[in-house]
Amino acid sequence: MVFALVHSPFLGPQSWARTHAVLEDLGEASRLLDLREAFGAVENFYAAFGAAAARQIDGPSILVVHSGAGALVPAIVNSARRLIGGAVFVDALLPHPGRSWFDTAPAALADRLRAEADADLAPAWPRWMSPGALARLVPDRSMRDALVRDAPRAPLAFLEEPAPILPDPPELARAYLQLSAGYDEEAASARGSGWPVERFRGHHLSIMTDPRPIATAIIASRPA
Repeated sequence: MVFALVHSPFLGPQSWARTHAVLEDLGEASRLLDLREAFGAVENFYAAFGAAAARQIDGPSILVVHSGAGALVPAIVNSARRLIGGAVFVDALLPHPGRSWFDTAPAALADRLRAEADADLAPAWPRWMSPGALARLVPDRSMRDALVRDAPRAPLAFLEEPAPILPDPPELARAYLQLSAGYDEEAASARGSGWPVERFRGHHLSIMTDPRPIATAIIASRPA
């Protein structure tokens, strides 16, 4: 099984690049997906993300999804069919069929993104943070700059689109790796659903700043 690393819709593959390199160093097959092309769609964004992932997955794989990419898992599984053998959610949203991203977000953040949108595009994710917050999470300037360059601007239409209601394959094994307190609710829900849940004492972007322990935790969380 290849670990298919899926970045948040609001970030890019650079967010996973260092963890990908460590997985390879540890002898694990790993693939770094780039799904940013999906924002070129004009509608059915979830299907576009699923199709973009499926084009890059060419063998049996375990999805490793970060942050907002958790909501893309059903669409990716639907597009990649039987190639997906499991999913590890890393500080990630859980799927929310029938609800939009705006439905899952704090009302104040949703209002702000609508107000600051330009040409129907929300600000890039690094601009959602207060001044200095990103630097505290990612102190290395070059790493931080790469993250900022990689981050796309999400169409408001994506944020408003209800996630599709797709079959939930009972055979898909899942695990949850929590990095930050911001995902307490998701981790608790995963635990309540019977998923294995592990807690790494880090922060939301530890996949960039602490790649070796994160890679080790992903391997340990590999769904059976």
